[in-house]
Amino acid sequence: MADNIYIEHLREVDSTNRYIRDEASRLWGISPHSQAVAVVSERQTAGRGQRGNVWHSRQGVNLLFSIMVRPAFLAAAQQFLLSEAVALALHRTLLQYGIDALLKWPNDIYAGRCKLAGVLVEIDYSGSSVEQAIIGIGLNVNQTDFPAMDKLPVSMKMLLGIEVDRERLLSHLLDSCIVYYNLLASGEYDAIHSAYRERLLGLGEQRTYTDTDGTFEGTIEGVEPTGHLLVRRADGALSRYAFKEIEQVV
Repeated sequence: MADNIYIEHLREVDSTNRYIRDEASRLWGISPHSQAVAVVSERQTAGRGQRGNVWHSRQGVNLLFSIMVRPAFLAAAQQFLLSEAVALALHRTLLQYGIDALLKWPNDIYAGRCKLAGVLVEIDYSGSSVEQAIIGIGLNVNQTDFPAMDKLPVSMKMLLGIEVDRERLLSHLLDSCIVYYNLLASGEYDAIHSAYRERLLGLGEQRTYTDTDGTFEGTIEGVEPTGHLLVRRADGALSRYAFKEIEQVV
């Protein structure tokens, strides 16, 4: 496992994002020279996803954790690069297990038409720079039964047909996060942005979307460095969307 990440394990917590924020000073104080600190929990009682959704996970079978970094090198206008880097880290790790996942804008990981993982990024700013970022990750690993929900869930075990060692998986994933974080720190912004775009679910394909005006057919043309999604409508108009302004019907 990456030596430059301090990790704390919990049996249960309401939200790893909330916990790591409240405990930030203590965690950084324990390991002041680490690139990141992480909190892993066997169970979350109030796990959150994008758009205020609840993240459902059975105890002791999945990966539920948050990572905190302090990327002072990153301008506030470039914050979406963190989301892209984490999504690529998940993709890289899953590929090591033979799962070629797709990245659903802005922060979900899909296998086919099913949701495999979700990411929630919370940013704090200092002037025009990113002061601190908390990245919450929920990855379905060994769970095989899920409550009824509008997005079809899937797990690694369901895809692979075998139980996955969660400790080894966590090690691979944190290592991948550090790989992409170091690329960010080195200024490899274009490489990260291009790699994210290439793996984007729905890129260049006509699909169904919903926005405040209703349902329409459109094609993703790309994502701006700011994180805005560019969708070409069937009538030829190009629309630009921020988070929560559009939803892809998978």
